Amino acid sequence: DDGSKPTPTMETQPIFDGEEITAPTLWIKHLVIKDSKMNSSNIRNSEKVHSCDQERQSALEEARQNPREGIVIPECAPGGLYKPVQCHQSTGYCWCVLVDTGRPLPGTSTRYETPVCESDARSKSTEIDDPFKDRELPGCPEGKKVEFITSLLDALTTDMVQAINSAAPTGGGRFSEPDPSHTLEERVVHWYFSQLDNNSSNDINKRELKPFKRYVKKKAKPKKCARRFTDYCDLNKDKSISLQELKGCLGVSKEGG
Repeated sequence: DDGSKPTPTMETQPIFDGEEITAPTLWIKHLVIKDSKMNSSNIRNSEKVHSCDQERQSALEEARQNPREGIVIPECAPGGLYKPVQCHQSTGYCWCVLVDTGRPLPGTSTRYETPVCESDARSKSTEIDDPFKDRELPGCPEGKKVEFITSLLDALTTDMVQAINSAAPTGGGRFSEPDPSHTLEERVVHWYFSQLDNNSSNDINKRELKPFKRYVKKKAKPKKCARRFTDYCDLNKDKSISLQELKGCLGVSKEGG
């Protein structure tokens, strides 16, 4: 605030490669819902690709403005990297992250003790094969597909935040405590899957898919990408969608968990 620290410029931002549509987000970081008119993929991506120092500065400012919200403050190492162990002080949870992105590593969270993490775990360039990466969405070119899925995730995230904020304190059994190793996007998909899976069968059947189709058609743009999206998600063509298929088609299964 006193001007002693340089302000990051757009030139210092990492270059976005255009393919990864999810980005590292600490599991309980509170979401700022952007105006839908500002939701171009370029703006979204430049905002989401942060160094640890930038994210820490942002979190500290948010915690100062909302001291009772329990904001996660990232712990940083030199060079804009994250420390391999991150913790949420108010809940006692700690978990391991990739030091270059801050993305939580699934299955590493502990409570009231420090997890054992690799001191230099970095993102691997050879990711686990993603069957949706080169999968064609009929009537929707690749660039438009990224824009469409991004807008759909934004809509779902907005709805989840509003639903949790409006849930009665004593009711709402569907809002269980989030897994600290999950990113925000993973929490969103788990939440929406539980809303659709009325019979708790662990897949979304043909009848349960109807509200999903209506939602996609209403909320995501461009509209022409919505027509065949449920078919696109149904990887094994069994007329139902599993949790892994939903995570995959929304681009949030990059960790292979």
